[in-house]
Amino acid sequence: MKSRHSAGFVTLFIAGALASLVAAAAKADPAEPTATAAVTDSPEYKRGKLLFIQCRACHELEAGQPHKVGPNLHGFIGRKAGTVEGFNFSAALKNSALTWDDETILKWLEKPSALVPGNTMAFAGIANPKDRNAILVYLREATKAEK
Repeated sequence: MKSRHSAGFVTLFIAGALASLVAAAAKADPAEPTATAAVTDSPEYKRGKLLFIQCRACHELEAGQPHKVGPNLHGFIGRKAGTVEGFNFSAALKNSALTWDDETILKWLEKPSALVPGNTMAFAGIANPKDRNAILVYLREATKAEK
């Protein structure tokens, strides 16, 4: 008799939990954009994605993809520069003590040779600050480690 009552309680508990989940789902607005959708729909993100096409010749963004001429950038934001496994960085970059944050990325995009003299990246930089910022907006989203 005890097991019947326990089973009944469990059934009622599960049914109640399911009803709560269904009610919560019904209240959620499927048209409500997520933070990610808001970013990826922005003109700045779209411009950054377009500008990054030239960077794709040397850099991959997706997790698990091999390095190209340059390192795979997946999850690089917040990482110490010159430390991604499996890529042979210049001594200058390895010894730079930089961490890839917004400020560092913007300076790098402006002129890598000024930020880290002796690095081996064959890229002169991007003069337009709006273009640099657009690429940063794109990279923040496109290289997220939790993607």
